[in-house]
Amino acid sequence: MKFRYFFIIILVIGLLLQFSRMVRKEDYFSIKQEITFEKAPAKNTTYTFTNPQKILVYYNKNSEQSKRILKNLYEIFKFAKIDYTLKDIGEITPTKEYSTFIFATDTYIGFTKEMFDSITKEVNEGKSLIFLNMTPYNPFNPMAGIKNFSDSTLDASSGIKFTEKLFPGIDSYEPSAIMVSHPAMNKLELENDVKIFAKSSENIPLLWERKIGQGRILYSNVSFFADKIMRGVLNQWIAYGNEWYISPFLDTKLMHIDDFPAPIPRGDNEIIQKEYKMSTRDFYRNVWWKDMVDISKKYNLVYSGFIIIDYNNIVEKEKMKRISDLNLKDLALEGRELFLHGGEMGIHGYNHDPIVFDDNKYVDFKKLGYIPWRSESDVAASTREVKSYVKELFGSKVKLYTYVAPSNIGTDKGMKILKKNYPDLKTISTVFYGYLEEGAYVQEVGANPEIPGVYNMPRFSSGFFYSTDEMWNLFNALAVYGYWTHFVHPDDVIAEDRGKDKTWKQLKAEFERTIGEVNKIFPYLKPMKASDLTKLYMNIEDLKIKSEKVNNEIRIGSINFRKPYEATIRIRNKKIKSMSSGTFKEIYTSGETKIYLINIDKENVTIFLGD
Repeated sequence: MKFRYFFIIILVIGLLLQFSRMVRKEDYFSIKQEITFEKAPAKNTTYTFTNPQKILVYYNKNSEQSKRILKNLYEIFKFAKIDYTLKDIGEITPTKEYSTFIFATDTYIGFTKEMFDSITKEVNEGKSLIFLNMTPYNPFNPMAGIKNFSDSTLDASSGIKFTEKLFPGIDSYEPSAIMVSHPAMNKLELENDVKIFAKSSENIPLLWERKIGQGRILYSNVSFFADKIMRGVLNQWIAYGNEWYISPFLDTKLMHIDDFPAPIPRGDNEIIQKEYKMSTRDFYRNVWWKDMVDISKKYNLVYSGFIIIDYNNIVEKEKMKRISDLNLKDLALEGRELFLHGGEMGIHGYNHDPIVFDDNKYVDFKKLGYIPWRSESDVAASTREVKSYVKELFGSKVKLYTYVAPSNIGTDKGMKILKKNYPDLKTISTVFYGYLEEGAYVQEVGANPEIPGVYNMPRFSSGFFYSTDEMWNLFNALAVYGYWTHFVHPDDVIAEDRGKDKTWKQLKAEFERTIGEVNKIFPYLKPMKASDLTKLYMNIEDLKIKSEKVNNEIRIGSINFRKPYEATIRIRNKKIKSMSSGTFKEIYTSGETKIYLINIDKENVTIFLGD
């Protein structure tokens, strides 16, 4: 009898254990990653504007420097929804409808006295004049406060150090001389009433403000506004020059882990053995990932991981064989951990060979250890392998929406092939800063101009190590787009070039320093996954903003308003008292201006100002 009861108890326990395994298995296959990218219906403002904000930009069609500055302005104004008119330096145009005049040129040949007199009058009556490139031959130089300067420019002025506040982050860091090197007028003698905002490493004034009558001039003794790396400074310098300036602000932070899930390196690594006395496999499972989870909780992050099936360098479809059970186990465990902690899975590739072919003249295949793909059909076969393994490991409800190119290398040709074979693909994320000449797929924020239905949402910084130049990169991007995407690789820890000969303990501390400093300066950024950022951008993609200030009110009218969006507004000499709807939060003070983060929840919004 006792044996019978004992047998029944054992049987019940066995059934419970089996049921538990079944439940866990069911949970495993009930993972769901299905996202809708449909836009909400659009509404248009019913406000009528008499004198909306509008900017006149002068450039020189014969100057390469002017065209490069104009490229930065175009990208800034496209995202910020700024209404502006572009004129060549020799054109004559009425000035009454414009509140701000910008000169994006290094030469004034052809500029007329009629326009000089008209703009001078407008500035004295309260409008703003902004110069984005230095030249000794600017006819406005005396009015901008320049009394005297050296006969020759300094060919290699370097660095930038802010002496006044301009925008969170960018006025707190000094980029290296390697990053910021530019000609400037040397040995300047300025009027006593100029307010200097920034100087070079050589102590040369670079950016300053001078009040003229009821208006102001912002002068730039620089040539670096032609560089993408200075786009955030450029945007905020222009914003400071206006009486008010509104720009959408995506208000989010993303952390990408490239090569995750991926097969874990086999064997032992000298750095890991010395620090932890364990195998590489045990380190990544028991130390690295645990630390990454702790970091995500401590700093309020969500990871987006990008799967690699195998590191095999196979680029011919007939050679694509079943991967090992050990690799499958790595992918399954890492992917499940990613989903367990609220992350998103995207595509990195079947292997780590970028989707480029042997006709690519920019990629140094031998140096990088990559093999060019043989044909489009081979690439298509690799995508089928990825989709098959993802379905096998995580179920049919896991759709893949975001692609990150191995080593951020790629071409439009390769991306089009991927879109054809990954029909759910919505986002490509590579790099914002980089060199096309090295094969990088360098991106601007927004719709991919070559692939309909796909969006470019680039990353702005990378690595576990701390770098003031990386901080400069990310804060300049935040100062335009209001989002930060950083990426790391698990093998950064053991890679000679990316690990900087540091232990994981050291790299972890530097990684936390980077995240911690961003969180301190921008505590309100919301953690987000890759696809959610794309949806956020799509909401404002075709948005147009009109604004007008009448007495103590700023009226904001949105065209193609879909869902509420966030924006920054910089206001001169006034404070926000209230809004007709939505919310506001003061985030910074810069000279006579205050910067607010506002939520615009309707197509018609009025901001009420006070002293």
